Amino acid sequence: MSIDQYGSTRELVRDAQAGGPGAADRLVREFDRLVWWTVRSFRLPAADAEDAVQNTWLRAFEHLGELRDPDRTASWLATIARRECLKLMRAGRREVPVVELRPDERDDPQPERAAVDGRMHDLLWQHVNSLPDPARDLVVTLSGTDAPAYADFARRKGMPIGSIGPTRMRLLRKLRSSLERNGLGVHAWH
Repeated sequence: MSIDQYGSTRELVRDAQAGGPGAADRLVREFDRLVWWTVRSFRLPAADAEDAVQNTWLRAFEHLGELRDPDRTASWLATIARRECLKLMRAGRREVPVVELRPDERDDPQPERAAVDGRMHDLLWQHVNSLPDPARDLVVTLSGTDAPAYADFARRKGMPIGSIGPTRMRLLRKLRSSLERNGLGVHAWH
């Protein structure tokens, strides 16, 4: 059902605010092009643009109940999209986990350090492998250096593109919590 079938944006937004079945998906379908157009105007790298779009929808649905004038939904979404782009631009770059070696470890790691690093690596993979198959696949596929674009991953897995980023972040937080509960927090890696 489109806005024409609803009669107005107001009816569609009110239905989404009330949690009407499928209303959120219809809202995304109606305004996704606008959100993408707004994000593309910032000329972000593809992965950052995908994150900005996903974050826009995440913020929009977090605050949908606060939208007082549904007739202004388009400008409200464009404003959220611009803010998300600006956040990414201020960050300067995507967060990439980096393990820095001290100068004395770069060329010839000590046997003890190599053993600890190997054990930590094994424990990390035990926790990753404990995730359910779809979750593990998402985390592993999207964390590699050759990770596909979210759009490609969404198409291949039949997932809505707007759910990939939030799902990935939720799974990474779950993995981190699991590691920390087992004494393998960030401090354990140094």
